[in-house]
Amino acid sequence: MSLNPPDIAELKAIVDWANLTQDVRELSLKFGDVELFISRDQQQPASAPAPAPVAPVAATPASAPVAVPAPAEPAPPANSGTVPFSADALASDEVLIKAPMVGIFYAAPKPGAPNFVSVGDKVAADSVLCIVEVMKLMSNIEAQVEGTVVRILVENEQAVEFGQPLMVIKRDG
Repeated sequence: MSLNPPDIAELKAIVDWANLTQDVRELSLKFGDVELFISRDQQQPASAPAPAPVAPVAATPASAPVAVPAPAEPAPPANSGTVPFSADALASDEVLIKAPMVGIFYAAPKPGAPNFVSVGDKVAADSVLCIVEVMKLMSNIEAQVEGTVVRILVENEQAVEFGQPLMVIKRDG
């Protein structure tokens, strides 16, 4: 069976996931000529130079537009129906929850299940707000503050970028 090598966005998603997942100490993937090696150790093995995965993928014309860095506050996709959001509009007691990685936003644990949270819900610091999926790996996104959900800025199953605003929580107190 032959697999197509991942594009730049997929490689970035894998690296972002590995950086956020404390359980992964070392990860090695190979797709044809493309090799990706990630290690939390200080030393890298000589057989896995860091730039190796980028060269074959960057040469693919389809991945060239993906290499362009996203703006600090990416605009929502045209078909999302969400209202543009500015972090400058936050009150001093509001916290912006951002996507920690590129992926797909899921508001519920599975299709047909109730959403993790809705506007007006009280949340604890360890409350799960949503899931972001990256290449079939589901990551729970927790509130990390106690408060009330005042805005949900993305729709279920919407693609999200790293750092994209997801929700606003008004701190208790």
